[in-house]
Amino acid sequence: MKLLLASAILALASANSNEYADEGAFQLANEQPLDRDNHVQGWGSAHSKAMKSGKDAKAEKYTTPEYEGKATKVFGGKGAKGAYASVGSAAHDASVEPAEDVAAQSLGAPELFDGSSAAAATRGVSCAKKALSAEYLLDRYDVNMTIPGHARALGMAANGNLGIGSTTQLIPEANDASRVDELVVDGISGDTRFPHGDLKALFTTGELNMCDNEFHGDSYTGVPDGMGAYLVDDSTLRVVVQSESYGPVTRYETWPYPTNKDSGLATFTGSHVQYTDFDRLGLSNFMHHDGPASDIVKGFGQVAKTYYNLAGDRVGPRNGEDATPSGAHYSNTDADGNWALVKFPKKADWNMQSLCSSHLEEKHQWGPGIGLEDDMYITNEEWITYAPGSSFVGISMHAMDLANAVDYAVGSVTVSGWEKIVELNPAHTDYVVLSLSGYNGAYNNPEGEIDGRNAEYSKPDGTDYVDPKNVCPARIYIGMKGKMEDGSDAPADDFLARNGLRYGKVYGYAIDMSESGPTEGLFRDAFHKSRNNGAKVEGKFVPIDWQWDGTVKNFRHDGAWEFQLPVPGFDDLTWWNSGSLTESGSKTEHNSPDTREGMTAFIQGSTAGYFGHYYVNGITEALDAAMASGDDFPASLDSDYYVYQGENDITGQIDLGGAGLYAQDPENNYCPSPVAEGEQINDATFNCDKPGSVKSTFEDIDGLEVVAASEGLFVVIQEDSGSDVGERMFISSVLEHEDDGEELTYYFMAMSGGVINTRMMAGVGIPATASEESGGHEFSGVIDLSGMLKKDSSNFSISAGDGHAKRQAELEVPIEDKLIVIGLQAHNYHSGVVEAFEADRGGQVLLYKPDFSE
Repeated sequence: MKLLLASAILALASANSNEYADEGAFQLANEQPLDRDNHVQGWGSAHSKAMKSGKDAKAEKYTTPEYEGKATKVFGGKGAKGAYASVGSAAHDASVEPAEDVAAQSLGAPELFDGSSAAAATRGVSCAKKALSAEYLLDRYDVNMTIPGHARALGMAANGNLGIGSTTQLIPEANDASRVDELVVDGISGDTRFPHGDLKALFTTGELNMCDNEFHGDSYTGVPDGMGAYLVDDSTLRVVVQSESYGPVTRYETWPYPTNKDSGLATFTGSHVQYTDFDRLGLSNFMHHDGPASDIVKGFGQVAKTYYNLAGDRVGPRNGEDATPSGAHYSNTDADGNWALVKFPKKADWNMQSLCSSHLEEKHQWGPGIGLEDDMYITNEEWITYAPGSSFVGISMHAMDLANAVDYAVGSVTVSGWEKIVELNPAHTDYVVLSLSGYNGAYNNPEGEIDGRNAEYSKPDGTDYVDPKNVCPARIYIGMKGKMEDGSDAPADDFLARNGLRYGKVYGYAIDMSESGPTEGLFRDAFHKSRNNGAKVEGKFVPIDWQWDGTVKNFRHDGAWEFQLPVPGFDDLTWWNSGSLTESGSKTEHNSPDTREGMTAFIQGSTAGYFGHYYVNGITEALDAAMASGDDFPASLDSDYYVYQGENDITGQIDLGGAGLYAQDPENNYCPSPVAEGEQINDATFNCDKPGSVKSTFEDIDGLEVVAASEGLFVVIQEDSGSDVGERMFISSVLEHEDDGEELTYYFMAMSGGVINTRMMAGVGIPATASEESGGHEFSGVIDLSGMLKKDSSNFSISAGDGHAKRQAELEVPIEDKLIVIGLQAHNYHSGVVEAFEADRGGQVLLYKPDFSE
């Protein structure tokens, strides 16, 4: 009866979802083909130029002979809004076929496909597909067929129209639909005339794996956040993306994924780390046609299948609501395995909480023998809510062994929760160096551990320790390869030891905080207010006394508290914390390595809206000296910090490229203009993070990733302000920090979401049915693919497994030849397809090709 009911509703959903035969025909009829005549990379940049000149190029485009007879959008007066028609005919007809073969038509000029007719005949290679049966999906995901959005989702999936990469419509937009008379239709893109480069969808939350492998039927879960990419082999490029999911801490639990099947099955809900394999040639040509990414998807699945906890044990099943003395996922418990999380998962043993940003590091990416010894995906749990008064261990970094699909919890960098951890060039074959960024203990209901810290430890000045959240400076970690926690030699097959993640020291940035010091006594947040590009702060990275000993302990014993203490060995220095030694400041958000040859350096952002560049000086000599003396780790490292952007008004530094127009709500005076009395802010030169709150600075810089190009370093900036009119994303001009009075330029890339955004208020979701309410979005995650896709003549420049060659190739590619992966979170997309397939909340992973031409 259940299957009969499903079949009936499935047929009804398919018939009533649109006026076409199935979802595939619907998407084909409503795609937005790229402008191959005028701009081979797509329509975004070409049509933004037309917008600047005041022409309605979009309407003109659809009257050209190329589109004659094709079902497409009508761009006319208000009477045409929301309608579909076939150009040149009185009404649309779902049976209308393009005048020529679509696959051949979309390939573009043959020279773009290596000049060979064989290459031009295909967009790439995909996996062998296997249909998804309605009965299987009903049973696996417990789809509720009484909910119309679930019924339609089942229809889309069973009809084969929800495979990974099948969605071609875009969540982000260039302008609010109300400002450019854009269609507002569920499942359909808004304005995609992006001013500084094209965007195409790679995959979208709620899509399902149709590849015939062990992960068949898995849904891609949201919201997308940290990501990385590498070559699995010379013809396959793997994109790894994790979901920032909170499981039972909030109301959305993702489908439980199994781990350690051969040693006592344990399941996780919350954040997933999943991969999508793409045909390398197909991906390199992806921006030259309008075809879906599903044509080049070769595989999909979970990155890790084996999980080890902080104690080095395999994670096992939870012992109900009692203590789990062996095999506990310690992020959810205290050191004895007693449950500490605020809620228990409904369907899984454990919750993988809020995997935020991440970085993928390839073996020896800095040169022969220099850097990590294995290909590694570094991720981390960010924040968590514990039960009031509970004791807890805290949340950790995770190091994923990509070759063997194993996840290791890591304690050596402290167990204080992280936003993002990236590898830096250690300039030495015996050490690894990581840049560490995050809250430093974002634990809701921390009172039990704060009381425990003060009961067991005292400060030299006699005052109490405070909640360590955001009481920290910029931090790095230095680890020695091949050593156990006590410094003894490790077995050669010990993954963590081999990569320097058992034996190491955490360092914080410390400066002279006297009135004659480089900041005149100002802590970090205060210093950056009204601070210009090129300001310099000299300091040192100094190790804290705490060091990981391999024993799992409660958080009160962690190293996170030590940034409230004097700097060890330096009476004239103070930790350059964001607020002070006793007061929380703004969060150190995303960081990104400087990948130029010979540099041990990183760029660090802040939620206060500033970012800058830390250089670690003379590291090779310092590590050599420490090793020779038997101390193993330097007592300090000289360093310099330069400001790229202070917490200043950036409205004059933004280039919108003729886009970025916001929705207007003058009746409620929602986002009042600070420069035009009685008016609303017009565009994305300003941020409006809540009613009446308009900012001229960057607001909550979250995503930040440096893109190294032949012209120099660029940075992609993704805000997390909760903007009510559309969250912004920018790419900078070439980074420089000369103290010459010149500031950087920020080129507007796209915006998305917002509670008063026209499409959000109308319930538009991608895929269709995903939206249930208006809400905010957030761009998060960046990967530069150019090193892996760079070609010399018709051949790819590098081979799989050569991380150093990849880094070198990235430096040789001009910025406008880059292909960059971008992540987008859609927090209000939690119904329909997303809810039916237990994918948490929505989002999209996109490919971006920069274009700065005027």
